[in-house]
Parts: sequence; structure tokens; C-alpha cells
Amino acid sequence: MKENELESSIAILKKGLNIIQRSDYFSFSIDSLLVSEFTTITKSTKKILDLGCGNGVIPLILSQKTNAKIYGMEIQETSYDLATRNIQLNNLSSQIKIICDDMKSWDKYFKMGYFDTVISNPPFFKYSTDQALNNTKQLTIARHEIAITLDELIKIASLLLKNNGYFTLVHRVSRMIEIIEIMKKYNLEPKKIRFCYTNTSKNAKILLIEGVKNGKSQLKMLPPLIINKKDGGYSDEVLEMFK
Repeated sequence: MKENELESSIAILKKGLNIIQRSDYFSFSIDSLLVSEFTTITKSTKKILDLGCGNGVIPLILSQKTNAKIYGMEIQETSYDLATRNIQLNNLSSQIKIICDDMKSWDKYFKMGYFDTVISNPPFFKYSTDQALNNTKQLTIARHEIAITLDELIKIASLLLKNNGYFTLVHRVSRMIEIIEIMKKYNLEPKKIRFCYTNTSKNAKILLIEGVKNGKSQLKMLPPLIINKKDGGYSDEVLEMFK
């Protein structure tokens, strides 16, 4: 199969955005929309970074919510290429800049405390040599902690954030305690948490969590987010997010 036969373009419903993605690379998922809508953006938000931006969907969604300068870092060259093309496709090159590099090399591009907000939809799964992995290397890197561990990612986010800056993460509920412990280790005080349910009959799988750099201890547990109706369609709240 030729490379261009792997590509498809989708519209993000009513966002007025179009995304080119490849079937053999990590594609747009509801997680990216949820974390983009969950993150705190204020009038004083001037610089945002997406760590591990994939094909650029989070920066694209955030561009509809703010005039802040948005950066993305992506280690995989093909995903970086897709992100760059997506930025151009949506005429957002003046607002969004994508960097192709390992996020551990952040200090080649930014100073400590450069960002008001750091956001990430990172690999969810720890890596071990005896577990079943994805069929392709690129999907394995996107879903498993091979290129970056959760501890390393949160440490980098803390270093890059200004004092009182926001760190927003979408992850698995099963790792919530670990996430909170690591955030506190790097002075990111958890401020709000929301559990996301596929429907009302299943346990929550997805966790949205946001912390503040050197913030005071005050955690809010937000109401549950139900993603799908009984008929399988998106809930009214999720459909509102797409508008």
C-alpha cells in the first residue's frame, strides 16, 4: 500500500477544522478533545505547549479557544510531518509551531518557566519486554512508555511551566495515584479531576487531571463525564465540545 493510500482527511465536526491522518499512525481520538476542553485557559495565557503532539490535533483545537502562541513537540518524523501539514491546511502557521525532537531535548528550544500551560495526551501504558505490543513501531511508541516515561514527562512539564502555570493531562484511571504522586513530587499541585465514562453502565477508564505549579492544596472532583448515550452516539455534553 502506498503512503498516500494510508492517509485520510476528517473534519472535526463543527470545529471548522480538518485533520489529515494516517491509518498506520496514532490518529485523532476523543481523548484529545476531552483534554483540550478540560484545560484552563485565561486571558493571561500567552504560551501553550503540547508534549507529544502527534498529528497536531490538540494545538488545532486549542487554537479555537485562545489567541495564545501554541507549540507542539513530536518525536516521530511522520507524525511531525502530518502535524505541520495540518497546521498549514487550517491556515494556522502564524499561531502554531511544531518541533520535531525528543521532548527530553526541550532546553534546545525553550527556557525554564517559559509556558503558561503545558498539556499532554501521552502514552498510557508502561513498557515491559514480555507484553504484547502493537504491530508497528510507531503505534508502540505512541501508546507505550518507550521514548518517555510518565515521571520524565511530568518533570519536563514542571520545568517548562511558569510559577502558577497549568499542567493538564489525560490518562488512565488505573494510574491516578501514581500520577498524583509524581505531580506532587515535581511541585504540580492537583487542582481538579474528572472521570470519563464510556456510558453509565461501565467503570471509568479515562482520567482528566490538572495541576498548578507551586499551587496551594485544594482539589476539586468534578462531576462525571459520560461520553456516549445508550444508542452509542455522543452525549449532549460531548457534542457541545465539538461546537
